Amino acid sequence: MTEIYSVLITGASRGIGLEFVRQFLSDSSVQCRIIIAACRSPENADALQELKNSSSKIHILKLDVNQFETYDHFATEVAEIVGNKGLTLLINNAGVATSLSNKLADITPEKFISVLKTNSVAPVLVTKALYPLLKQAAQVQSKNIDGFSVKRAAVINISSVAGSISRNIGNYKCWCYRESKAALNMSTKSLAIELGKDGILVESFHPGFVDTDMTSSIKEGGQHQKISAFDSVKGMITVMLRLSEKNKEGFYDYNGEIITF
Repeated sequence: MTEIYSVLITGASRGIGLEFVRQFLSDSSVQCRIIIAACRSPENADALQELKNSSSKIHILKLDVNQFETYDHFATEVAEIVGNKGLTLLINNAGVATSLSNKLADITPEKFISVLKTNSVAPVLVTKALYPLLKQAAQVQSKNIDGFSVKRAAVINISSVAGSISRNIGNYKCWCYRESKAALNMSTKSLAIELGKDGILVESFHPGFVDTDMTSSIKEGGQHQKISAFDSVKGMITVMLRLSEKNKEGFYDYNGEIITF
């Protein structure tokens, strides 16, 4: 069993984020002492509240990733929960999706900026706000863990194969969303280089075409066959636990396949 002292998931009230909370709580392959579930409206997150009532490991914090001015207070709350061992694993999951069929003519400045703000800017600034706690975890765990590992300190950005420039062959448009995830992947690479000096692992993950509220309006077909949130998250956790120094700047899908940027 792999022990991870603390994990924080953004966008944790539903879909992939909620499933991460469920599996970090129940998966027999990993044991977490502290699970911090961050979401925009905790008071309306019924499923998340039920999980919290079942385990003292779970802490729910309010975080609207688009309200950057709240990040310092949020980081203070996280610090109070994790204590002097820091934050071991940050999963930047909160995001928004756009239609796969939209066209250049459909783009508005407001739509483009809104998607970039949530999917590209927010994960970087959340990481920045929590960086001291991640660095603290890396230093504490360096006594027991040499090299890179989610057991020491790590940032996982939930991206998408739609953000792979090399795989953009015109099979679907999803303007704004593609660009936002490509930007996130570049941030993953840059963060891996800078934070890697402190022993912090940084990776991007494509969760697959997951059947969630976010994708409910997107039709299946061809290569776009939906998978369950359970299978997606189960796969991602399995891959995360295998990550090490040799793949500290990568982009993977939920099965562990390497995706080219």
